Amino acid sequence: MIRRILKVITRTKFPRPFPDLSSTGGKPMKMTKVSHWLTQRRFSRGIAWFLFSAILLTGTTYAYLTDIGIHVPPITGPYAYNTFMPGAPGFPAVGGTYTDPVFGTVVRRLSDKTGSGNEDDIYAHHWSNANGTFAFSKGSAGANIIQVATGARIYTDQPVGLNHSENYWDAIDPDKYYYFSGANLVRRNLAAQTNTTIKTFPSTIQANGGSLNIQSRDGRYFTIRYGGTNQVWDSQSDIIYTGSVTPLSPDGWVSITPDAKYIVTAAGPTAPPQKEHYSYPIDHVTHTIGSTPTQFWGLCGDHGVLVSASDGKNYFITFECYSIGAVYRVDITLDQQGRSPALQAAANQMLLPLAFTSDGHFSAVSKGTFSDWAFMSSETTLDAFDGGVGGWPAYRQEILAINVVTLEVRRFAHHRSRGIAAAYSTQPRVSCSWDGSVVLWTSDYNVSSPVGYSDLYAIQSPLAGLPPPSGSPPAPQNLRAN
Repeated sequence: MIRRILKVITRTKFPRPFPDLSSTGGKPMKMTKVSHWLTQRRFSRGIAWFLFSAILLTGTTYAYLTDIGIHVPPITGPYAYNTFMPGAPGFPAVGGTYTDPVFGTVVRRLSDKTGSGNEDDIYAHHWSNANGTFAFSKGSAGANIIQVATGARIYTDQPVGLNHSENYWDAIDPDKYYYFSGANLVRRNLAAQTNTTIKTFPSTIQANGGSLNIQSRDGRYFTIRYGGTNQVWDSQSDIIYTGSVTPLSPDGWVSITPDAKYIVTAAGPTAPPQKEHYSYPIDHVTHTIGSTPTQFWGLCGDHGVLVSASDGKNYFITFECYSIGAVYRVDITLDQQGRSPALQAAANQMLLPLAFTSDGHFSAVSKGTFSDWAFMSSETTLDAFDGGVGGWPAYRQEILAINVVTLEVRRFAHHRSRGIAAAYSTQPRVSCSWDGSVVLWTSDYNVSSPVGYSDLYAIQSPLAGLPPPSGSPPAPQNLRAN
């Protein structure tokens, strides 16, 4: 509806405004068609921007930028990069919000661990649930469940199993999550505060890397590791498929694509440009995992996320860190074994150019309307505590999203986590809900002591908002009161 309003405003033919604007010597001069059109366009676009700003400030829509420009955090004022931090005037308490001064997005604070380190194991697998209402947080005696809309801890000291990074929200039911206990896959029902063992496997379940999903988006299929390899289990038919996948790294991740067509593992011991990234097809008719993997990428490591896109393909969204430094959309079905870096890059799609000094994390929408989108937290160790912003490149220290089909990029906020080389917990490690209705990250907001401090932050409905009217807000021209 808002889009229609903006379109109507920018296309409305207003009455000829202020007929004496182009007069000279007190005698009105007839406006040409061109000058009249320009005046109308400036006037109507100005109204569009005014309404967009008004709507944004009332919180009824969401903002972002879609350009490729360099956007530096402010160094002065209430949101100054070195001083806007927990405890500063205007900084939100738990549940409170602020509007990013550069990108215009509303950011909500979800935790307060001031004065202590943060060991939240947020990562690409969904740290928020099926519909974005709850999120995990690590407590002293178990998992805490945070309500994303308020930051309130709804459930405390919930069971964890192996470790916090191996808790997994159910793909369908927002009230349930899974954890491992011995050989058992256990489902936690939050409302009832009960546990249900849904499957006992042949031997003790092992950690799965704590990074990517273990469940398909329909909730039916799981990949579970025991005996040193990953299996596929059909929870509806209670069938463990024939065949298995050995993780390329003993402590690394193995994941199932959201559409349950492939098992994927990364990254092997060989150096780029032949670093191993394997995909294995899953046959749901014969209940088997393919025995021959496809080596689909060799130009970087294991930071990435899987997307089952609307074009019918499965992609690994990851880095090219061998020769150019960029984010790539990699087709996991294309065999790149032995191919040159140039051929591997040419067979896939660059999504975002980055500097070699940039790193980051990814999390992707696994189901629903926004399943073509992947989130990224761009991260660099060059952004030191209390440092300056000279030489700031595009996309540095941002929370952003990329549509892997249309290639649109949406830029939401600076995450403001500084000195991230000091502790892993200060890396933002972006993570979204299954449906993309919330995106989360951690940040220290330039707080250097104690080492490892960070808190959890969120943007709600990041992909549901409208883009701003095209072009910059026009400067007021020829306005006068009669």
